[in-house]
Amino acid sequence: MTKAEDDSLGMRRTSGATKQAWKQTNEDMQAMAKGRRDDGWDAVAIPTVHTSVISRDSGDDDRFGFIYVVPNNHADAFTDAFERGTFTTYEAYQNEVNNVTFLVTELLDPDAKIAILVAGSYEERFFQPVMPAILDEQALYSHFKLLNGDVLGTIRHDEYEPLLPDSLKQ
Repeated sequence: MTKAEDDSLGMRRTSGATKQAWKQTNEDMQAMAKGRRDDGWDAVAIPTVHTSVISRDSGDDDRFGFIYVVPNNHADAFTDAFERGTFTTYEAYQNEVNNVTFLVTELLDPDAKIAILVAGSYEERFFQPVMPAILDEQALYSHFKLLNGDVLGTIRHDEYEPLLPDSLKQ
C-alpha cells in the first residue's frame, strides 16, 4: 500500500510524538474492530482524514460538535453500516498528546451487532467554544461527511461527557 492509499497516514502532525499518537490511535481502532468481528459483530473502522470541533457560531447553520471527514475509499463501508444500524450507544477512548486529543469512537447497534469505529483528533483549544451549545442542548453531535461536503450522517450523543477532552470533564 502506498502512502497515498493509506488513510492512517493522512493526518500529518508537526512532532514525532503526535505522529506516533495518530498512528497508535489507528492501530488501536483496528484492534478494537477486530475484537468486535471476533465476537460476531459487523465492524467497520474509519480513519478520518480530518476532524473539526465546531460551535454554532462556526458556520451558516446551527450545527455543533464534531465534524469527521470520511475518506472517499471508506464512504461506502461507512454508509452501508450507518444505514443498516440504529446506533443507540457508543464507547469513546481518548489520549492527549501535546494538547491534541486523539479519539476513537465506537458507534454501536447491539441488537444488529453493527459497530462503526471512527478515529479522529482535534486540538483541545477548539473545544471550549462549543461548550455553551453542549450545555444548552445537553447533547453533543458527531457529523460525518466527505471532503466534497456530502453529508453521510449525524449521531446525537445525549451522554456526551466521555467525548469531552479530559480538561473539561467534571
